[in-house]
Amino acid sequence: MAATQSLSWSDLPPDLLGLVIKNLPSTADRVRLRAVCHPWRSNALQFLPPRLPWLTLPDGAFLRIPDGEVIRMPLPDGARCHASIDNWLFLMQSNGECSLVNPFSKAMVELPKLATVWSQDSSNATSGLHPSLYKLVAPLDSSPDSLVAVLILDEGNLSTVCICQPPIVTDTSSTRAMHPMQVFHDVTFFNGKLHGLSSWNKLFVFDIDYDLSDKPKISCIKCIIDYGEGLRDLPQPLSRGMVPMKKEYLVECSGRLLKVR
Repeated sequence: MAATQSLSWSDLPPDLLGLVIKNLPSTADRVRLRAVCHPWRSNALQFLPPRLPWLTLPDGAFLRIPDGEVIRMPLPDGARCHASIDNWLFLMQSNGECSLVNPFSKAMVELPKLATVWSQDSSNATSGLHPSLYKLVAPLDSSPDSLVAVLILDEGNLSTVCICQPPIVTDTSSTRAMHPMQVFHDVTFFNGKLHGLSSWNKLFVFDIDYDLSDKPKISCIKCIIDYGEGLRDLPQPLSRGMVPMKKEYLVECSGRLLKVR
């Protein structure tokens, strides 16, 4: 009888590999599995179920679901993680430089200096305030060179929305310039359109046009839903000196755009 030839892990049948992958909802575990060999990397794409996200902690670390492991990604010196798009981290350096970084492939895409974009607005330049929060959004089929929108909130809770296409700033339109009374608390892409939720309980859609140089520009902001006052059902204060606070944001779920309060 011929000697039994030992098999390598690369010879694992695809159907068995699929059973393994279906029990790996964590992004890190999937990366490790695909790094074993080329057959596993190519066959893994056939069996990938929806993955569970990582949650960003205030100190820039990540909480992995479902096992609760805290993961710390090595970041460039002086960089801070503000947000993420798919596998891309939105980093800002101490000097204001911004970039998208893929922590797995180490790929990097330069972004404009958003603090500079914010301060160039005449309504912001003399306010004496500083940007305090950045939210970066992109369409679901985003790639590093796709259109991205940035919501910038300052210390006075005033908002600025700008759009850009890496690595060049393509628009610095201020929502306050178009609607001085509207302060946007959240923005997101839905069905290819940029939507914004305002502090006045209204949902707006941003019309984006392209000029002769193919640069996108916010041309119009239109209210499409007015939710009304929406303050009567706030919880009552638990004790004297306590005031209920309301936080609202947008999220896409099952093909619908939801307002979460």
